[in-house]
Amino acid sequence: MEKKRFCAHRGVSALMPENTLPAFGAALALGADEIEFDIRLTKDGKLVVCHDPVLERISDGSGRVEEHALEELKALNVGGKQGWVARFCTPEEVFAQFAGKITFNIHLKVHGEDGFIIRELQKLTKQYNAEGYVYFAGSPSELEWMERIAPEIPRTAIQLPKDTIGIVEMAERYHCTGVQFWLGMFDKTTIDTLHEKGIRCNLFYADTEADYETYFAMGVDTLLTNRMDLAAVYKEKNKTYFR
Repeated sequence: MEKKRFCAHRGVSALMPENTLPAFGAALALGADEIEFDIRLTKDGKLVVCHDPVLERISDGSGRVEEHALEELKALNVGGKQGWVARFCTPEEVFAQFAGKITFNIHLKVHGEDGFIIRELQKLTKQYNAEGYVYFAGSPSELEWMERIAPEIPRTAIQLPKDTIGIVEMAERYHCTGVQFWLGMFDKTTIDTLHEKGIRCNLFYADTEADYETYFAMGVDTLLTNRMDLAAVYKEKNKTYFR
């Protein structure tokens, strides 16, 4: 049986400020196999780890991320909702602390002008000797740039509700090693078809023991979870899945 994996979605994001170094460190300590994080561009052309295009939900700032310089973003608190003081981090800070210790599932919302974001992440992967510990995830427009610029870094296809191309076709077209399903947009037949082609299957997301059991039994290889604390307990109780 293929080893099952847990990917901490934005770190231990249900309990800690998401997409922060503490949340990633906690995920590693809890035994996550992977961490997932998102990349955006700042006003001054720097990379920042951030999911939302706007600041209101995730920080005490306002406006669009791309309208702020990195230094301005670094001054904001992204931990207020949890009673924390926490800061935005950069991909390089994530690489510096965690490269080679845990796999990075890097979700690219945009590719940047001429694939700038992909080129910068490719440089970091080489600089920190993280080959084999990094894969990129995205939709067709990003996958095309990934394959063109950094074909050596594995790609995972994400099918969004608005996409007209199916997940199997998307994975084949962009020579992906994996796919990442959204809840409600997959079934066991699709999983079996992808496995026959040698393509691993992620699912976003599962946060309860019952869901872990259901989706692993369906054949999902890697579950993204916001509750790595609960996943750690599940891993301890179901060791044969993870050997």
